[in-house]
Amino acid sequence: MNIESKWLEDFLILAEVRSFSKAAQIRNMTQPAFSRRIQSLEETVGSQLIDRSNVPISLTPVGSVFRTSARNLMGQITETINHLKGLSNLDGRVIKVAAAHSLANSFASKLHDIASDIIGSSILNIEAIDVDRAIEALQDGECDILLSFHNELLNLPPYLSLLIGEAKLLPVSACDNKGLPLYKFSEEKPCPYLSYSHNSYMGRQIEKVRSKVNLNIVFSSSMTDLLKQQVINGKGIAWLPDYAIEKELETKQLTIIGNYELVLPISFYAYRYQARLHESGERFWNELAKLQVGE
Repeated sequence: MNIESKWLEDFLILAEVRSFSKAAQIRNMTQPAFSRRIQSLEETVGSQLIDRSNVPISLTPVGSVFRTSARNLMGQITETINHLKGLSNLDGRVIKVAAAHSLANSFASKLHDIASDIIGSSILNIEAIDVDRAIEALQDGECDILLSFHNELLNLPPYLSLLIGEAKLLPVSACDNKGLPLYKFSEEKPCPYLSYSHNSYMGRQIEKVRSKVNLNIVFSSSMTDLLKQQVINGKGIAWLPDYAIEKELETKQLTIIGNYELVLPISFYAYRYQARLHESGERFWNELAKLQVGE
């Protein structure tokens, strides 16, 4: 197999801009010539990497996996060349993590400590994005590692997964000056409900118990921090992950309401493709493995 590095560079640009004409312009060549190089890459790999039926174009499932391998391979090549020249290489040290908003906010410091411990000069890049969008980021090869909640698809090949945490979604209310909840569940009067977006991961979990209580939606968001602030401000009740409200529960800003059957267990994982990452990425993954629940 003879794959030219320039073909990989072409492919990575195309995967980013999702347009043959734009990619050809960036690569300073004609579109027909650029298209022929992508076709040569696909023929050498033996699989279609680009789905040309969509506008903008998209990656095939094989193309998504190949994008991760191509990006890491180009990083390793550059890192090796720069090492031989006695130079440092930024890309080879950047660990790209996509994380669900609440996990990014709550665990950024711990993740940074892990990255700093494994290689003093490594750089941790965390993109906090919507849970479902985060899954797309991994599938499209936009990140090395995804920190997100349980997903059946990502627990199967070609992905690797680590169960690194278990948590609970707790129904909570703000407290009055006596430490008592401002709101309680009642059959007679609906409780003002600050909900996660209906199609979000958290929203789907809460739907499992929503019929057990009398609620009236007054606010909706996919952002845990925004919902938490609204609860603290006394605007209503919400189900929030325990790791995001530890201090607020301890200081009696918030309190748990309802009974135990309204508490929802959730699990979060680190996900990646099976394809080998760059050195910093592999070492970071190995450190995450030490956090694995049950290990």
